[in-house]
Amino acid sequence: MWKLFALHALHASHSVAVCAQTSITESKELDEFKHLGGVVFPYEHPNWLQRRMAAKGWYSRFGRMKRWGPDLICVSLGATCDPFWQRDLLEMLQMNSAPQLFIVQANAEGFIKGDAQREALRPLYTSALRIICVSRANATLLERQLAAALPNVLILPNPIRSRLEKPLAWPDNASGAVHFATVARYDVDCKCQDQTLEAFASPEWENRNWRLSLFGSGADEIYLRDLIGYYGLQKHVSISGYERDFRKIWAGNHLHILNSRAEGLTLALIESMFCGRPAVITRAGGNHELLRDGIDGFVSPGSDPDIIRETFEIAWASREKWQLMGESAFQRATDWIPSDLGVRLLNTITGEKNGAVQESAHIQ
Repeated sequence: MWKLFALHALHASHSVAVCAQTSITESKELDEFKHLGGVVFPYEHPNWLQRRMAAKGWYSRFGRMKRWGPDLICVSLGATCDPFWQRDLLEMLQMNSAPQLFIVQANAEGFIKGDAQREALRPLYTSALRIICVSRANATLLERQLAAALPNVLILPNPIRSRLEKPLAWPDNASGAVHFATVARYDVDCKCQDQTLEAFASPEWENRNWRLSLFGSGADEIYLRDLIGYYGLQKHVSISGYERDFRKIWAGNHLHILNSRAEGLTLALIESMFCGRPAVITRAGGNHELLRDGIDGFVSPGSDPDIIRETFEIAWASREKWQLMGESAFQRATDWIPSDLGVRLLNTITGEKNGAVQESAHIQ
């Protein structure tokens, strides 16, 4: 989302700088940004010593950005609590008088807890020019966590990399096998692949003709491989690794399984729905705001393996309806995700009536 915002700002003749990890600033994702004249301030992920120095105010990744003198600071956050744990970021935001915009990608119970976190984060969010959340559930939870009203919240979903004009063809099922896919980083604390595997480890599923591909990468890959063996699911479940082109994933899979504890509104769900695939999801973040139970897929009321298993049974019994559900999912995603999201993002800032951002504003 921040890249889309930055590109539209450059096209509108603003000066834009990006401060991000070197792996991001050197990737192809920022080629167009650089070509349009965007400024890049790369940094390496801080080590333990730099983190300790940052906590004491002796180190900051944002020195060059400060000297650049932005008229607006846009901070893209993986989670609502990130500024508290990144002390050089917190110090920069507290000391900078420029208007601040936060793009919040995820929130969940326990992300913000304790008086120290609330006292540090409440002033940032309540004084922000705008907070963009990708789901209403994330915004409502943030207000409860801070015990503060946030009238400056705007709900906008993440953009899809390649917008499809029609769903993909329904996968061939000549072999009779039903193909599931999970697209998520290998992080069981958040994405619950371990509980998904336990849900499938039952006598009912042992004799059914199905395959599950786990697409992604992450720290829990070895653990997931061990669990597949532990539950005896080797003939049914495979670790498929990272695949950038979501169309390749959904060309051969019928149903998306996405059980989560913490979400914003996951791009993986948006992509599978654009491809015309129904999903089984949990009530995490805004996923259930987008996907309608029994219409575009199936919403599990919890992530406990027994509850997930019950939802799987409902989905399995309805598999003759999956293709129609997929067509409904495509239309739902098409209606939900605005095609002019970048323009809306830019107008959200430059269209402010209070004049906090001028026509020639620097945007960070």
